[in-house]
Amino acid sequence: MIIAIPLSKEKLLNYDVILLAGGHVPTQNRYFKEIDLKKIKDFQGIVIGIIAGSMNCAHTVYVQPGESGESLDPNFKRRILGLNLTKQNILPHYQMVKDYCFDGKKLFEEITYPDSIHHCFLVLEDGSYLLSVNNQETVYGKSYLLHDGKLEILCHENEKCKI
Repeated sequence: MIIAIPLSKEKLLNYDVILLAGGHVPTQNRYFKEIDLKKIKDFQGIVIGIIAGSMNCAHTVYVQPGESGESLDPNFKRRILGLNLTKQNILPHYQMVKDYCFDGKKLFEEITYPDSIHHCFLVLEDGSYLLSVNNQETVYGKSYLLHDGKLEILCHENEKCKI
């Protein structure tokens, strides 16, 4: 059982670094809402998002199905409000999950590619990251843009690209 403990804005602003760990994206998102983490927008320190934590940093989070049944569930929401710390919808672990299947469907080709119509996703391989400073966003390492059903290389390994 997870118990949500509200965190005062004053206490939050006293930290230097906040780590948003990985996990199940919609579960983490609900928890962030329970503790009213939107107040993080005024935080002046460093926010590090890892996996689900990075995905939940978007204004509108794309929730890529990650468990059996989610892609078939008509009540499963693939777009939910996030923390609004980045403009990007991040999809991590690409080299690991690109061939995954859920509910008899290929995760990318049959689920995520169609969801990218009129949307853009930043697809990251492990070791790559997005750095956002004063609304300027730079991607470091091997990464792709997925939009309108097409996956295109953004940066190669050991490169950086403004986005």
